[in-house]
Amino acid sequence: MMAANASSTPRSGSPATNPQGPLPAIIQLSRPYLTPSHIWTLEQKVAHTNGSRDQQLKFQAFSVILVTGSYLRFPIRTMGTAMILFQRFYLFNSMQDFPSTLDTALACLFVASKTEDTLKKLKEILLASYYIKHPSGPDISMDSPIIEDQRRRLISLERHVLETMAFDFRVRHPQPYIIKFAKRLRYPMPLAETAWQIALDSHRTLVPLKSTPHAIALGCLYIAASLLEVNLSDIKPEQFCVRPREFENVVLELLEFYIDWLPQTTLFATYTDPGKFMSMRIELNKRLGKYTEPRAPGARLKLRDYTMGDKGTVRYVLNWERERIEREIDMQ
Repeated sequence: MMAANASSTPRSGSPATNPQGPLPAIIQLSRPYLTPSHIWTLEQKVAHTNGSRDQQLKFQAFSVILVTGSYLRFPIRTMGTAMILFQRFYLFNSMQDFPSTLDTALACLFVASKTEDTLKKLKEILLASYYIKHPSGPDISMDSPIIEDQRRRLISLERHVLETMAFDFRVRHPQPYIIKFAKRLRYPMPLAETAWQIALDSHRTLVPLKSTPHAIALGCLYIAASLLEVNLSDIKPEQFCVRPREFENVVLELLEFYIDWLPQTTLFATYTDPGKFMSMRIELNKRLGKYTEPRAPGARLKLRDYTMGDKGTVRYVLNWERERIEREIDMQ
């Protein structure tokens, strides 16, 4: 899965021409998942001035990703990865610093196409985006100054996206687990299709940054089974290597999303009444008690520092063990 700026550990770097001596190496640890505390801390640091407006801008960006990705015939996994990258980007970067969310969305789609091995040239993505915005023309070519100007902006944004994800290209999605779990539970195809749509909607939330794909898949199947009034007694999280509390958190957060933003979702084409999701939420609350996520400060997480490259050599590591080794080297 994706990760982003987290801990920084200075260590000696190679000799440089700096008259004050070699610049240090700054270690950035990949974090595939973030806790609710981490996310709350980052959101406070980003300090969005208008949460509702920012959310609407995100929904517009998700629409750009889905429409452009469909136009280019990208698979769902590529568009899902792009949406995850976009969510992570604006956790570690402020919208005040990167106000063009549509450019960021296209940059995330470009990086996702590489991550998922469905590569398209950046100009192809930009040309597709142009024709979606201007279906009646005028026609332009890839050599157009309009495309070239946007390409330059997105090349710079691509670097910011890669640094935010700590160059960690490991991404897993819930859709394959939905198919396997539905077969295991002997659920009908319409239920699996509904769960598939819910999984796509989950990328519009921060759930993929908090929970594992198999936990999300089980949560999507639970909501789909509730909507279609199918027996839920067979869904036992422990049998699918999912912790019960993680499963419950996934279900509750997705229900909150549908209650607040149903018209912005894929599922709205079939289910237009938020009361269905509210009833599910009330029923779960009776069983679980009042649901609150912990909001203690997230340790060692900070917004991305754009000047890190000026302070030393930035190195990205993908696991805690490697970071520990680097620290031990630094202490020698």
